[in-house]
Amino acid sequence: MSHALVVGGTGMLFAVSVELARRYDALTVVARRASRLETLRDAVGESARFHGAALDWGDDDALRSALDEAQEAYGPVELAVCWIHGSAPRAPRLVAERIAPARYVHVVGSAAGDPARVGDERRDAVASVEGIRYSQAILGFVVEGGRSRWLTDAEIAAGVLAAIDADDDPYVVGTIRPWSMRP
Repeated sequence: MSHALVVGGTGMLFAVSVELARRYDALTVVARRASRLETLRDAVGESARFHGAALDWGDDDALRSALDEAQEAYGPVELAVCWIHGSAPRAPRLVAERIAPARYVHVVGSAAGDPARVGDERRDAVASVEGIRYSQAILGFVVEGGRSRWLTDAEIAAGVLAAIDADDDPYVVGTIRPWSMRP
């Protein structure tokens, strides 16, 4: 049985979760609010077996337990798409350790594309897990008519799905150039 995981899949990645439910036999989504998971469950319908886990992914034990439970029920995760805020700095690696071997698409903000940035601790922490095939989807911005704006949820979802399909590392959704135009 094919199994996908989305961490943070009920907000801007809602449409990604729905599409992955069409592509995979089973979908596990980790989110903070149970009510958002119920909305997603309704949208997914019968297209995949659905496992929702409402938890704070900064709670290592709860996250570990949810991932283990999902894999026990639906088999190993083949693809993980993770949008994990900096408030849970251990969570990206913890997810990688629990699902390896698997593909891991790490959705990160535009700061990952900052030309002044040296090194990437998040990348290093996750990519170093044996069996993880790591890539980043960097969320940039849009420049229109000499002005810039952040990406919409629809643009983010389309871009993350394109990143999954392209399997490039990194994959930039929108643009990060010129950096001086970042909103």
